[in-house]
Amino acid sequence: MYTYNTNQEPLKLKEYGRNVQRLITQLQKIEDKTLRKQHAEAILKIMGILHSGNGKTTTEYLQKRWDDLFVIADYQLDVNSPYAVPSKELSIKEPERLNYSQQPVKYRHCGRHIELLVKRAVEVTDPIKQTQMIMGIAKLIKNFSAVWNKDNLDMHAVMNIIQDLAGGKLIIDLEKLKAENSLPASSNYTPKENPKANPKEANYKEANPKEANYKATATAKKERNKATRKKKKASFVA
Repeated sequence: MYTYNTNQEPLKLKEYGRNVQRLITQLQKIEDKTLRKQHAEAILKIMGILHSGNGKTTTEYLQKRWDDLFVIADYQLDVNSPYAVPSKELSIKEPERLNYSQQPVKYRHCGRHIELLVKRAVEVTDPIKQTQMIMGIAKLIKNFSAVWNKDNLDMHAVMNIIQDLAGGKLIIDLEKLKAENSLPASSNYTPKENPKANPKEANYKEANPKEANYKATATAKKERNKATRKKKKASFVA
């Protein structure tokens, strides 16, 4: 008679399989504590062989195997472990819920981190350091904008965004920054022309001589095959 897994005890840790769980169940029945420790170390070696592909032999990995041993035994195993015995209460304790910010992002293409950086720049009292932070934030905004928009974002628009996020608490002299060459260089986007996009152009053969010769040869071969088929068809009809 077959024994189906649905009729057996559920697996505690599926990565070790049912045979390891049976061995640990038999281990709990051993009365001699010394013999029980020896069998536990043998089972740990088997558990290591089952996961030998990752090649981990660190202290953290060895402690994990001991913890898995106690988990499979349902924390009811009396064996002297070289590490702290895990607690069942800590394993079933639900983690604390993360408190996500419910405040909407004002400029979504900039993200919330830009808002935090601007807020930090407002708190800086050193004017030189504050200017450096503003220019760093401006560079980030231009880079983020380039991801979604190929057009170059004007620095006036960038400074307006920073000023709006700062609530008007920052003093930004755009002309002074331009005079000091502190502004990030504008990146004008100019798409490159692809000569393959339009093969009818006059300079296509000059730009791609090998491909043009290949296409000419293929076209000539296609015409010869077409003429051969017509000739065979005419001879067959005759």
